[in-house]
Amino acid sequence: MIDRAFDDGAQNERTSLAWTRTALSLLVGVVLASRLAAEPLGAAAFVFGLVVVPLPVAILLLARRRYRRSHEALHADRTLPDGRLPGLVAVVTLLLAVLEIAYAIA
Repeated sequence: MIDRAFDDGAQNERTSLAWTRTALSLLVGVVLASRLAAEPLGAAAFVFGLVVVPLPVAILLLARRRYRRSHEALHADRTLPDGRLPGLVAVVTLLLAVLEIAYAIA
């Protein structure tokens, strides 16, 4: 018979580290893409960077909160966090794609 709903291993910690790497990668991607697109797109690339850079920072902060909530939920046998964080990652990725399309067209 299974007494526990989860393994006491480091899965939650590894997931948290993966979210941290993802957020940092997105942050670097936004900064580099904005910098590379600055010459052909001008001020639009700068504005893009100012608007989008806070999103990967928010992902980083939300990932830390998600880790704490997941840890508590696993130990208290509650439901795990929802899918808002992956949705935010998808939005940032989509915005980066739009910038790169504009860069390619310009």
